[in-house]
Amino acid sequence: MPLPRRNLPSTQSLQAFEAVARLGSFTQAAEELALTQSAVSRQVAALEDQLAVTLLDRGPRQVTPTQEGAVYAKAARDALEGLHEAAREIQRRDTPGQLTLAILPTFGTRWLIPRIPRFLRRHPEVTLHFRTQIGAFDMGAARVDAALHAGYPDWPGAEATLLFEDRVQPCAAPALKAATLEDIVRLPRLAIASRPEEWQGWAAAHGLAALPPPEMVFEHLAAMAQACSAGLGVALLPPFLFRTELARGELVALGPDWANGGGYWLMTPALSRANPAAAAFRDWLMTEITREEGFV
Repeated sequence: MPLPRRNLPSTQSLQAFEAVARLGSFTQAAEELALTQSAVSRQVAALEDQLAVTLLDRGPRQVTPTQEGAVYAKAARDALEGLHEAAREIQRRDTPGQLTLAILPTFGTRWLIPRIPRFLRRHPEVTLHFRTQIGAFDMGAARVDAALHAGYPDWPGAEATLLFEDRVQPCAAPALKAATLEDIVRLPRLAIASRPEEWQGWAAAHGLAALPPPEMVFEHLAAMAQACSAGLGVALLPPFLFRTELARGELVALGPDWANGGGYWLMTPALSRANPAAAAFRDWLMTEITREEGFV
């Protein structure tokens, strides 16, 4: 059944209205769309005439959506994003050898990148593009085919493939000594901002009492590991990412490891099956993990 054409505006009108509603300014919308202010104003006015609804309150200093305009702005944004994603998906099918991958800073540089030559030898037809990004995000809007993620697979609209569980171990510089578990938690404790309760979990798992907050908190794992090597305290680190420092004696493991309940995941959009490069990368990752003894 065809849709009634009287309620279907042009994409130019939708783009103009969405930009004005989002930016609160005809001038800024015109700059973003590379149009004149009068052209944007005409497009929005034509849309209002077509719908017979006032979508914007035109104040002297700022333009704001009306109640009806706010509802329609969201619908316009969703429609434009849907068209954008559909076009991207079609284009990706035409160039199946392109793979854009979002990586975690420490995991990407320490574990993944050194192994990428093996992937490219196996799949020379694939061209890789890397981005560094942490946490869940809209992979469609970001034009990302797959993402490496640490933590829990609570990522709406994405499929999760578990690579391996996240195990951490208290590590410190050789100068910091700890003969018992109680000695470990008496040292200055370092933590990651995204995991403020990790020390509590480790302590509870080993029968220790509740701990006060960590003495130092870091945004990134690599920065915390550097502080740990410098002797600033003890940190819960994933040993597989710091094998070099542990082997050289720059870091020493002070106590038992612990599975914190999270994991390292490969996240792919629901449409990822249409991209053979993403499937090939997932299969290769699983092979890499399996081939390393003790890695899983």
